[in-house]
Amino acid sequence: MNFKACSAVASAFAMSLMLAACGSDDNSSNVERGEDSSSSVKESSSSVEESSSSAAPELPKGLRAATLEDLEKNMTLGEMFGTQIYLAAGAKQGVFSIWIPDTAWIAVRSDFENGVIEYGKSNGSFMGINSKASDDMQKFFEKSGKLQFVVKDEKKLQVSINDGDYIDVEKANVPVSTNWISDGTQLQGVKLSCKNGDTKQVYSFYKGRYVVEETVKEESSWSAGYYDIERSHLLMLPVFFDQAVYSLVSTQVSTDFDLNMDTGESYKCEKSSIKYKDIDKESLAGEWVAPENGLDWTLTLKKSGDYSVVAKKGANTEELKSGIWDVYGDVLMLKNSSCMRPSECASAVKGSIEGFDAKKGFTFNHDDDDTPAVPTTWTLPQYE
Repeated sequence: MNFKACSAVASAFAMSLMLAACGSDDNSSNVERGEDSSSSVKESSSSVEESSSSAAPELPKGLRAATLEDLEKNMTLGEMFGTQIYLAAGAKQGVFSIWIPDTAWIAVRSDFENGVIEYGKSNGSFMGINSKASDDMQKFFEKSGKLQFVVKDEKKLQVSINDGDYIDVEKANVPVSTNWISDGTQLQGVKLSCKNGDTKQVYSFYKGRYVVEETVKEESSWSAGYYDIERSHLLMLPVFFDQAVYSLVSTQVSTDFDLNMDTGESYKCEKSSIKYKDIDKESLAGEWVAPENGLDWTLTLKKSGDYSVVAKKGANTEELKSGIWDVYGDVLMLKNSSCMRPSECASAVKGSIEGFDAKKGFTFNHDDDDTPAVPTTWTLPQYE
């Protein structure tokens, strides 16, 4: 079976898992200096914020916006591309996928605000084999659009695709196999240490989020993002990464917790549990300070998902970075979209949070080796 490879990037991890994906045109994070001499990091399609509608749409009388509780795990979406298509909501933790079974699928991140799932290169990716239906679905994905879900008369779930007529949505019965895990919540709190030849991968799964660290011989990299298991496929959509990655990774997980890649490769894995204390994102959001090595650092984590870190010495700014942030379990991640020193700026930084106290501070055990490096000990600012 021939799969369409729609992009090529430099991650051996992604190459081993990927069969075909069309996401952003540039899923890399190379630091560059713009024409205005300011520093910037080229962004991938991934953003820490899920896709959502900007405002509640006006609905005809008798209709209300659907909520996650109204969705089934698998649903019909009517006929398109000359065949029946389906929507999978999985564990309803932020990943949705549109399927032509065994042929093509679109996976996206969405918070389902106002019953809307937006799709396109900004928040998802496409995979498929070489076929007419797959080609048509790829064009559909690349044009971007939205699915609007409503409930009619508090009885019937309906969907409008790209502002078309509302059609009924029915529950779809998807066969499951005792060979494969079909529920993404079974991975929560699980650590998988996997190996295939010279490639080692260590996955840590949190609630709807994952972090994977990979070593190929002496080279190491990591990525993190959203995941779910839908139609017995583990779908991973990276948001944070220190090297170029594919915008969608797809595999199957056996009931023995081994991985069967959609490329046909197999990885033997050892399963264990990860112990962590969930850090509340809203409690972590805010301003934190760290006086270190003669510099006054300020870390600002906004509830919007934006972040900045600045280091000052008197009135002089010695370091300045900004981008997006998120916390998965107890792992804080920072992805840079602008840097004061592009040539010395890591594309992303991650690390565990220890001793978090919303009224005092926390320790951030990170992997940043920039100069100057982000401090590890942060406290609340003091005022007189």
